[in-house]
Amino acid sequence: MLTETETRWIVLGADGRHVSLGRTESSETEVKTASDALAAQGLSGWIARLRDDR
Repeated sequence: MLTETETRWIVLGADGRHVSLGRTESSETEVKTASDALAAQGLSGWIARLRDDR
């Protein structure tokens, strides 16, 4: 059986919400923009690689 794998980069908020940054590694500018948006809402979070094996 052939398994297809999808990998996406996400920002995972400390409250559990997440936003997809795309399928390729994000640029410094994209990461800073996401970080600034979280900070503006008083939240913290992580950049993570989400892997979905189908």
